[in-house]
Amino acid sequence: MIKHVDLIVLGAGLAGTAVAWNAHWRGWTIAIIDRADSNSSSRVAAGLVTPITGSRAAASWRWSEFYPAANDFYRQVEKRTGARMWHVEPALRLLRSEDEKQLYHSKWMDSGRTAELDSIQVELSLGMEIRGLRTPYAICSFGPSARLETLVYLTESHRYFGCLDAFHGCDLNCDRDIDFAKNVEHPIQVPSLGLAGKRIVFCQGIGARENRFFMELPLHPARGDILMVQSPGVHCDRVLHHNAWAVPIGHQRYLVGATYDRAPNQFDGQPFQDKTPQFRAELMRRWEAMVEGTFSTGEHSVLEQRWAVRPASYDRHPLIGPHDVLPNVFCLNGLGSKGTLMAPRLADMLLEAMQGAPIDPGLLQSRRR
Repeated sequence: MIKHVDLIVLGAGLAGTAVAWNAHWRGWTIAIIDRADSNSSSRVAAGLVTPITGSRAAASWRWSEFYPAANDFYRQVEKRTGARMWHVEPALRLLRSEDEKQLYHSKWMDSGRTAELDSIQVELSLGMEIRGLRTPYAICSFGPSARLETLVYLTESHRYFGCLDAFHGCDLNCDRDIDFAKNVEHPIQVPSLGLAGKRIVFCQGIGARENRFFMELPLHPARGDILMVQSPGVHCDRVLHHNAWAVPIGHQRYLVGATYDRAPNQFDGQPFQDKTPQFRAELMRRWEAMVEGTFSTGEHSVLEQRWAVRPASYDRHPLIGPHDVLPNVFCLNGLGSKGTLMAPRLADMLLEAMQGAPIDPGLLQSRRR
């Protein structure tokens, strides 16, 4: 017996689950197909949402649009699942120089801020000390900042849709297992799973390079490494930013990250694996620059190293929209390190496009390499 659905979602990471939830809330019937890769970028991600990024202290791209949507979305998922996963609290940046302190003051404390960015609150604290941290210049507090516990979010989302018989854990071969029927209401056919859908959306990350539908997406994969560090001398319960970011996870343990390596043609293979010691050492140096003491004296220890390959695009903007030829086939990809922030709004925008609404030209980038 064939099960008919409004939408088939291929991929259940941050992008795919955001599409699934938004479709579910619209009353659509859905089927999610995912190979449940434990080393996917969504599962490894720290889930940080930050209003100010980079060495220029710039506001995150389209913050005033993406953050309210993300905040509403994750709070709603918490209500539906009964699980706590979304934490909103100002983050701290340890300023590294007098010039950086002046940059934050002139950009965020002086007059002249645009109304669009009024929702971002920034405070500079001079002389503030946090046990175990080096704070020679100042500490900047900024918000709203947030963190999604991505593993909790993905696990609870998969469980929720599994209870609805809407989650299918399998490694689908897109070239072999997806067919198209003509002149029927549900033309997308997945015979091996007994599914037929009106539309399908591909949210596969770097896996998109392996199928015939979106293999031409201009993806530029970027490896990201994270360390779990034990630091008994550090006492901070806020997310920290400096040369790296650090997330307190309890018991004097911190997640420290992340590297961003965009070496061409090195994804899902041995060349990336060979760089593991190099990135471990790099993150250890960054953490030591933030804290008192050194790894060599045994004051800090690395408990775990995680890494995955992000589906970044060349211009770091998302790849969203319909297939060039097949009107019932769509993609949402290229979210890079901003998946937690951008996925909820982009997913909603994509569903609107499926119903005839235009996609913002600023987001509908060329999808050809």
